[in-house]
Amino acid sequence: MRKFFNSRTASLIAVIMILVLAVSLTGCNSQNVPDESSADLNTDSATRIFVDLAGAEVELPKEINNVVHLWPASTALQVFLGSGEKITGTLAAVQKGWGWLTAASPNLMDVQGFTSTPTVEELVALDPDVVITPKKEDAEYFRANGIPAVCMLAKEDIDSLKEMIVKMGELLGEKEAARANEYIEYLDGNIAKVKDALKDIKDEDKPVIYYNSAQKGDSPLLTCGDDSIVATWMDICNVKNAVSGTITGMDKEVAMEVIAAANPDYILVGGTSQDKAWEAILADQAWQGLTAVQKGKMLKNPQGVMKWEKFGVEIALQILWFSKEIYPDKMQDVDLKAEVQDFYQKYYNFKLTDELYADLISGKGRP
Repeated sequence: MRKFFNSRTASLIAVIMILVLAVSLTGCNSQNVPDESSADLNTDSATRIFVDLAGAEVELPKEINNVVHLWPASTALQVFLGSGEKITGTLAAVQKGWGWLTAASPNLMDVQGFTSTPTVEELVALDPDVVITPKKEDAEYFRANGIPAVCMLAKEDIDSLKEMIVKMGELLGEKEAARANEYIEYLDGNIAKVKDALKDIKDEDKPVIYYNSAQKGDSPLLTCGDDSIVATWMDICNVKNAVSGTITGMDKEVAMEVIAAANPDYILVGGTSQDKAWEAILADQAWQGLTAVQKGKMLKNPQGVMKWEKFGVEIALQILWFSKEIYPDKMQDVDLKAEVQDFYQKYYNFKLTDELYADLISGKGRP
């Protein structure tokens, strides 16, 4: 019995020693061999996952050097953020009619210009690091065909604009991200300045504004209603939109009867064809009975790198200019000319002479 016990004990001890040795060797090996699951987290990886504004997770190079834009607003934003030289494709419309933008980044005149949505083959030829579009469906289509594409538009209001600017900085690099954050502080400061100056305006004293976008052709009946960036800055500037509650979204047609019923105190004409739309309003008898026309309270919106009133960084200047036009007594502390000159000098390296400033404020589309 003792002999059997001793033999059994010895065997058990031997098994334990073998197991301890095996665990020790495994531990040593685990220190020297990288865990396969952590290899994907290696900071030396050449790619990263970028979440676009439609929520899609897209694998992109860590360093972005070749960008194709299918949206003028994103083209202009990349120039603003300081890396316009990395743009290799854009819409042909930018090259034909965006004089302030192409003056800020002359290389845009030499890149591929698309007159419509490009084919997969056209994009493959450019070998972009990323393609930027405002349309979720287009981004999905291009990704399904092997093109790294992101959607950079969620909604068209000021909060969505700020989100896009920050995301573009994240996409493009550290320098661009720093400028994006700096701009957001500037925009928020201007919004706070305007709101504070106009905080005592009573609802019954707010003027009614009809905004004509004149973006698609020269129709005076094109406007922007609720859930648009125009509605957002009108709220900040403490005025009433003549088509609120009737029209939703950007660049929609409204019936003349709606405008007549609102009888706006001011008419603001913007967009690409603002001069033609302005003349159309003055020539059409249907508009002559409106208070704004009779009292000469018609305004042309400034146009710079972008249309100030639309989805771009110059919205920070728009709210200063417009609130000063409507409430000059409340905005006396704002030196608009100095503000505008400083903005373009800082962000676009434009030195605005008195003549150039006058052109920009009056809505001329090129320097």
